[in-house]
Amino acid sequence: MKRKQQLLVIFLILQTVFFCFLLPFVLAPGRRERIGVIVTGCLSLVCMIFTLYFLLRPVSVFFKELRVLSELPDPYPALKEASEHSEEMELVERLVNAHSKEQLRRDSAELFDKQTALMALQSQINPHFLYNTLDSIRGRALIEGNDEIARMLEALAAFFRYSISGREKPVTLRDELANIKNYMMIQQYRFNDRFSLEIVIDEEDEAAYDYQIPRLIIQPVVENAVFHGLEEMAGGGKIVIEIILTDENLILIISDNGKGIAPDTLKRLNERIHHPERLSGEEESISGGHRNTGIALPNIHRRIQLLYGDAYGVQVYSTPGQGTDVEITVPALSGGMEGKGEERDSSDK
Repeated sequence: MKRKQQLLVIFLILQTVFFCFLLPFVLAPGRRERIGVIVTGCLSLVCMIFTLYFLLRPVSVFFKELRVLSELPDPYPALKEASEHSEEMELVERLVNAHSKEQLRRDSAELFDKQTALMALQSQINPHFLYNTLDSIRGRALIEGNDEIARMLEALAAFFRYSISGREKPVTLRDELANIKNYMMIQQYRFNDRFSLEIVIDEEDEAAYDYQIPRLIIQPVVENAVFHGLEEMAGGGKIVIEIILTDENLILIISDNGKGIAPDTLKRLNERIHHPERLSGEEESISGGHRNTGIALPNIHRRIQLLYGDAYGVQVYSTPGQGTDVEITVPALSGGMEGKGEERDSSDK
């Protein structure tokens, strides 16, 4: 950059000498006019030199400061100090901060992915053995004419396979909902059809079925609804999954008509989802003593924000005695998904 500045200055000086000295001097008719040309040219040259100095000096100082900063082992403190006295350095500091924040988000997502992959490996003790065993039992049930048991085993095998296979990859909403149907089939059999599942989507939004989302962001919410909202109901329980597609977002609202959540508990739950570091150790009070609680929703929220940023995530709404709504917002992605998925097994509020 310094070399280019020097060449520019030389070019401008030569240009000024030619147009202000040589050309007018040659074309001047008399001695007096030539003296006037020389005086005018000198003044023009001095003005040009001062102009170039004031124009190029800030640029030169800016690059000099950048070179000094680049040689420091930890340049950020010096950059922050320089930004207080220079608009250019302040702009550089903003760019550095933006880059650092984005890099930190990506590194956190990658670290979280590795941690959960390790957890998955620890829990996947020869899963094919379980698949094959379930298939064998299902085959025996079909041979003996027990179609209901065969259907349950088929749903259980499919649910288990989906839950631990390809955890780092995104899935389509269609696949995620198919897994939910298998899960609900198992729970309906277990609870003797005390509750039902309904999926609501407008016809113009049906393209959302092929949009991509992180794996297993709906099932833990449905499981929460079953065990914390509907389990105590004698019958008539209902879970509704509403799908809303906007120009930029895919919104999933998982609702139940269960007992709802008390206002104080709801406030603490949303605080834990959005600021888990503030409420560590309060899982018991938030969940009301249920097993495996205080994990799923904060994990889902964290995964979504690591993948897409702070504009997305989970929010819970509830009215005691009427039910609970869990709203999940992700970007509307019809193709590949930015970032890396990261999974965490857990199931509750």
